Order: sequence, then structure tokens, then C-alpha cells
Amino acid sequence: MSIVGPETAAWFERAYASLVNGVSSGWRYWGRHDTLVIARGEGAHVYDSDGKRYIDYHCGFGPIILGHADPKVAAAVTEAVSTGTTYAFTQEREIVAAETFKKAVPWVEKLRFTNTGTEATMHAIRLARGFTGRDVVVKFEGTYHGAHDYVMYSTPGKPVESMGSAYGPIPLPMSSGMPNTIGTLILTLPFNDVAAVRSLFADHGRRIAALVVEPMLGNAMGIQPAPGFLAELRALCDAEGSVLVFDEVKTGFRIATGGAAEVYGVVPDLGTFAKAMGNGVPVAAIAGRGEILEGWAKGGIVQAGTYSGNSIAAAAATATIGELLTGAPMARIATAGTAIMEGTSKILAAQGVPHSVQGQPGMFGFFLGEGSVSDYRATDGHDADLYERLVMAMIERGVMPSPDALEPWFLCSAISDDDVATTLEVFEESLKVALA
Repeated sequence: MSIVGPETAAWFERAYASLVNGVSSGWRYWGRHDTLVIARGEGAHVYDSDGKRYIDYHCGFGPIILGHADPKVAAAVTEAVSTGTTYAFTQEREIVAAETFKKAVPWVEKLRFTNTGTEATMHAIRLARGFTGRDVVVKFEGTYHGAHDYVMYSTPGKPVESMGSAYGPIPLPMSSGMPNTIGTLILTLPFNDVAAVRSLFADHGRRIAALVVEPMLGNAMGIQPAPGFLAELRALCDAEGSVLVFDEVKTGFRIATGGAAEVYGVVPDLGTFAKAMGNGVPVAAIAGRGEILEGWAKGGIVQAGTYSGNSIAAAAATATIGELLTGAPMARIATAGTAIMEGTSKILAAQGVPHSVQGQPGMFGFFLGEGSVSDYRATDGHDADLYERLVMAMIERGVMPSPDALEPWFLCSAISDDDVATTLEVFEESLKVALA
């Protein structure tokens, strides 16, 4: 039975006639008869074209941090668009947004805005290569750093059995159309494996331009770094002259206002930010410290973008970060997220389902299986069928996480106590259905 109603189905048929598979991003497609069409969002809820309301734990794959149609962000964007959007010069709102960003993320000395997370990681890698004069980039299995060829290897969803030994991982391209030669410039590793990182740096350290890492895995069940893991990455990059890049496209302004450095106490050379930074308005940034930024200041390493720092993006970033700086949104997310993490864990335990719930209150994931999960390879033991049955039953009942367990649950500060209670009730009912 399809989860969509007649109006939603009719809208999707219109979409299918004009958009490839009826979507503008491949991950939105759930099939010809099950892909939702959303009419509007308000607070912690979205409504489909039939008017059915869902408690939203997608949050746009992470950007919505204050809630859909947040009035302060909406007012700032409306005012900005009324006075012009894009110029061939730096504009005032862009400066204010950069100053506000630095208040929230105090390790940052300077930054440049761009439009998407993909652009941010692409430019960060180019900057690291230009600064070091090296070509090789290291990334971890199960991490996603954007839709450009340089980092689309061993991404979430790729089969673990094809990745080779953990002692000598095989980088797996994510897509056809990626030139084979690019694969010679990427090295992959299991997350949280200190010994493997040390071994790789011992063999290749002076070839490595950048080590790019999601401080907490935003596309692999919210796996957290083991104690000391990020600090070891910092030390190895310092020893070999490599650039440490924290990809905070998902964790930035979500797991804490100051991002991963605030939570884990390790500071990178460069950070890439997007998603929650603008509460759903497209805006991103590459931020950094030290002499690496001189690569841009002195010229010779290209970073450009027609729409970078436009007034709408800048206004949204200032309004969103400014609200986060009050502390109230993160406090609300911490309370609600902790209640859901603990509540769902108790429900799973009561039904005898082996599991772990990992991550931070604003972004967490579920592993349904024995033991714990510390890297992408371990997610292979997850009961994906049970999880999908559970989540699809939840969606039918008006609570909407992603049915793909690799994608974490995301919370916004507009979530209410009633939303939390309803979520736990629906989770328990849906789990019983899924287990039947």
C-alpha cells in the first residue's frame, strides 16, 4: 500500500512529467508510487499535498535547525530580498554574517562564503593542495563530502565486502562518470582506527595534502569519534605538514553552536560549513586559521562564485546564527533529543531488540544489531529490513525519520514536548508492527 494520498500522487505525476524521476536530487526518490510531495513546513512539522502532517526528523537532511518557516529568518530574508540580492562586490550583509559566524566559531580567523557544502569541500581541498603542493587526499569510509569527483569514494551505501581489507582499503567510486585517474589521488581508511591512520601516514605522509573528516559521521548512523581519535589526526597532520579539514556541513551549528571543536576539543586547520547555518536557505562557508588562508590572500589558488555571500544567504546566516548564540535553541534540542534517544533505547530493549543509539541530541542514529558500531564496516551487521519496516510504519502514523538507517535523525528547536511524546508512542507501536 502506498504511503501517499491522492493529491500527493497527482502532484508527483506532474513532477514525474517534468523532472527526472520527479525529483531534483536523487536521494529524494522513493519510487514511482511512494515519493512524497511536500506543500509546506511549519515549526517541527511538514505537510504533504493531502494536508497530512508529519513530525519531521529529516529537517531537509539537516539544514532546519530552528524550525520550518522560522519567523526571524523569514523576516531577515524578506528584508534582504527587497533591497537587492547579488552584486559584483562585497556587500554589507555579507560582512555582518562573517562577523556573526566568527562569534559562534571562535577558532576561525577568516572565512569565505559559498553556496553549498559540495562547493565548500571542493574549495577547501583545492586550497589545501595549493598550499602544500601535494595531491593526495585522505578520507574515511562511510563519509560523504559532497557531489564532486575528488571525494566520492567509499561513501555510505557502498558494499563493505568490496572495500578490501581494513589494512589496505580499496577506494570505491560512488558513481559512473568519475575518471579512473582521480582514484589514484584518494586514500581511504576505516573511521576510528588509529593504527590504520598511523600506518598510512608512515607510508604516505609527505604525499598527503589534506585529511578530510566528518568529526561525527553524518551519513553513517551518527557514529562518534572514539576518545583521542580526532586529537591523533591533529597530531599526525601537524607532524607531516598535512592540512586537517573538518567537514562540518552537517555537524556545524547542529551538534553545538561552535560545532565539533566545541564538542570534542580539537581544532582543525580548515572547516567547511553549510546546512544548519542558514536554517534551510542555501549558504555555506570555508573557514580557516593560520597561514593556509594566505593561499587565497596572495592569489594563485582560485576560489570564486557568482552567488557567494549574496544578501539572502547572508541575512539567513546572520539571523540563524544570531538566534543560536542566545543558547535557547541548543538547550531545547538537547532536552528533546536526549529524551528521544533514551526513550527509543528503552523501547527497543523492552522488545528484546539488540541495538545502540549513537550521536548527539541534535543528530543521532540507530544500529539494530549486536555489539557497538564504531566505523562504517560495522554497520554491515545492522538489520536494515527491520529498521525500514519500523520507520515506514512510523511515517504512516505521521512521524517521519529517514527509512535509511545510515541517515541520522535531525531535530530542530521548534520540537515540542507533545512532539516528543507522540514520537515515542508511535515508535513503540510501529516497532511492534515491524516485529510481528
